[in-house]
Amino acid sequence: MTEQIIPAILARRAHRALSDRPIEHGRIESILYAAHFAPSCSNNQPWRFVAIDDPAVLDRVKQHLTRGNYWAAPSPLIVAVTSRSDLDCEIPDGRRYHLFGCGMASMNLMVQATELGLIAHPIAGFKQAPIKEVLGIPDSYELITLIIVGYPGGDVVSLSEKHQAEEISTRTRRPLNEVLSWNSWTFVEDATQER
Repeated sequence: MTEQIIPAILARRAHRALSDRPIEHGRIESILYAAHFAPSCSNNQPWRFVAIDDPAVLDRVKQHLTRGNYWAAPSPLIVAVTSRSDLDCEIPDGRRYHLFGCGMASMNLMVQATELGLIAHPIAGFKQAPIKEVLGIPDSYELITLIIVGYPGGDVVSLSEKHQAEEISTRTRRPLNEVLSWNSWTFVEDATQER
């Protein structure tokens, strides 16, 4: 079945061994245009991206990543994905639809980056408030994710043992029948199930 899937989707991995090689401006624009062409509710386009490639600003942002994201240090580009709930459809039952739109835009960015030979690895491990301050992002906006971007080819031995193993491991997915049911909910929820 996987032979019918777009190759860049299959090739995309959350690799961590990044080169500090600068990314050509045309490639950066390409991944940002791909993100911007994502679908959104009523074509609201709720995403606001901050592309960070200035070394001084990158250094300030990287100071506020969690320790587990030490591997992002060589990255020559970080894309901050931000939004506000009122920039997208207001769903009366409380769903925050802007997050869905920004997720689709982020995936477009990652697939395009993969197609161009880049690694694009989204992270949640950062301190939102100080990074928003560094980048001048207004308080009313959420900093949803940071996408760490770079060419592959960093020093794998500089990664932790766990990350070294993940870097060379085979990509795995749960069997589709564990995450898919047809026509009604058939999943058995187990609070102790490993994530």
